[in-house]
Amino acid sequence: MDSGFLDRMERAARGRKARIGIGVDGGGPELVAKIEEASEFAEIVMVGDPGPDFEIGQKLELIRTEDPASALINLLARGEIDGAVRGNLSATRVMKRLAKTFEIRVRRLSLLALPEWSFFLAPVGIDEGDSISDRLNLAVLGAGYLKSVGVDADVSILSGGRLEDLGRSERVDRTLAEAELLARLARDAGVRAEHRGILIETCRGDDLIVAPDGISGNLIFRTLMLLSGAEGFGAPVIMDPVFVDSSRARKSFNGPILLASALVAMKGR
Repeated sequence: MDSGFLDRMERAARGRKARIGIGVDGGGPELVAKIEEASEFAEIVMVGDPGPDFEIGQKLELIRTEDPASALINLLARGEIDGAVRGNLSATRVMKRLAKTFEIRVRRLSLLALPEWSFFLAPVGIDEGDSISDRLNLAVLGAGYLKSVGVDADVSILSGGRLEDLGRSERVDRTLAEAELLARLARDAGVRAEHRGILIETCRGDDLIVAPDGISGNLIFRTLMLLSGAEGFGAPVIMDPVFVDSSRARKSFNGPILLASALVAMKGR
């Protein structure tokens, strides 16, 4: 995806200004100020407890609760918010509650932006993508999710080596064989998918990159966002309604709130 996708996303968010809930657990005035910056993209409802009482600006709504994970997911399930962002809540608690309430297997696509190119990356959870079927679902369902927001996805499948590295390592051989199979099965399902070996640099311009497993996907994400300065917008869960996961390592939640509001608009909700 070129930078035009991000422009369309921002226009969609500003035009819709969806009602977006975000989980908060501490953080105080500094966190609230950062969240308030995103009010140009959404009507924001903070769910949880940002800390000791202080003035909440008119641009924000606060629902104080001792169980923000449950409250946030319940608001989403009841349709009282258009979409949700995890914020700085525990991933374990939120994802378990999300999976139970909506009866889904949690699969996430992380949106990253580099100069002149943005793309979705999966798997990004360390416990995701361990099997061929897991990664196939990420490729096929992920492409379907992107189509629902107007992106006819080109999908890159990564493995542990170059194609000519076959025979150097049993582990690498296995990843090469799995990625070849995965790409073929994805194409059989109607997805434009190519196995690109370990050459992530050849993926430039594609819309969805599927890593060999969740550990390597998480390392790619952390290297790009936390070390190399790529812009991260959070990771939408492949589901309906809109839920965007967000790392607690973030200093600002502008990106995830913008993405959540845009997805609501682009999916026509």
